[in-house]
Amino acid sequence: MLEQLIDGKFSYLLQGYLAKRYPLDKRVLRGKTMLRKIPNLSGIYQIKCNSNGKIYIGSAVDIHNRCEHHRSSLRRGDHINAHLQAAWNKYGEDSFTFKVLEFAEPSDLPHVEQHWLDQTRSFDRSIGFNIYRSAYSPGDANAQTWEGFIDPNGNQVTIKNLHDFCRRNNLDFPSMHRLAKGESKLKSYKGWSHRNSRRQRDYIKTYNGFIDPDGNPVEPITNLAAFCRKNKLDNTHMVAVAHGRLCSHRGWTYQNARKRLDIKTYTGFIDPNGNRVMITNLQAFCRQNNLETIHMRELISGKRKSHKGWTWNENE
Repeated sequence: MLEQLIDGKFSYLLQGYLAKRYPLDKRVLRGKTMLRKIPNLSGIYQIKCNSNGKIYIGSAVDIHNRCEHHRSSLRRGDHINAHLQAAWNKYGEDSFTFKVLEFAEPSDLPHVEQHWLDQTRSFDRSIGFNIYRSAYSPGDANAQTWEGFIDPNGNQVTIKNLHDFCRRNNLDFPSMHRLAKGESKLKSYKGWSHRNSRRQRDYIKTYNGFIDPDGNPVEPITNLAAFCRKNKLDNTHMVAVAHGRLCSHRGWTYQNARKRLDIKTYTGFIDPNGNRVMITNLQAFCRQNNLETIHMRELISGKRKSHKGWTWNENE
């Protein structure tokens, strides 16, 4: 199944898989927990005000992040959709629910979103909060064309409708807009740059001293941010490791940084088959066996009785 997903047979297989993993009743949440189980996948989502029944339809390559952005803007009171913001202010956060309507491949989002807009008529002010009838808000015909962008691979890109482009590619519109206007203090944002950037040289530092989770020194890393994106690491945490503010990040350490605590050996863990297991370097063991380090430590402290079948008995 995973091979089929990787090969690109996305829509049919993934929807069936997610229907089991994310049942509909578990994907509709409200209040402070409303986004906890919204997945980081591409598709169509709905925001509903249960007090007046009105809905907002949207699409994103990462539904969770997009809904998180909606909620943050609404909480701050500066959401771009004035109608949605007014309802949020009037009825409160607990009156709203976020819901996944359909999963779709990123390339299919425009016409799938348009289908939902036509079906729900959420652009009708008596029914919903959408401002435009078209999925390409605020209208592809009237959208501004932005030239001068350079993508993370170094290719020049011309973008029509920057707001919609950012929404579909999980980019922050204000950050991209500042790059284009020459108002950003940074050379780039998520690898994207612009010819109007005020910073005329790359601020790229070379780090020589990182050690991977297996204990092997790595070659000097130039452009740590790009390295972290490629290897799914947090750039801020890796910088903190390099400067000694953190001991490690996901097993990565740094020479001459903050002295790392001695690795402890644990002898009281009992595996799901009832066998006692001696573990050295608990964090690395948990990564290799799909276990949560914090939960395993809670077994030791007695806050938790078991974790995925694992228990703790030091005296046996």
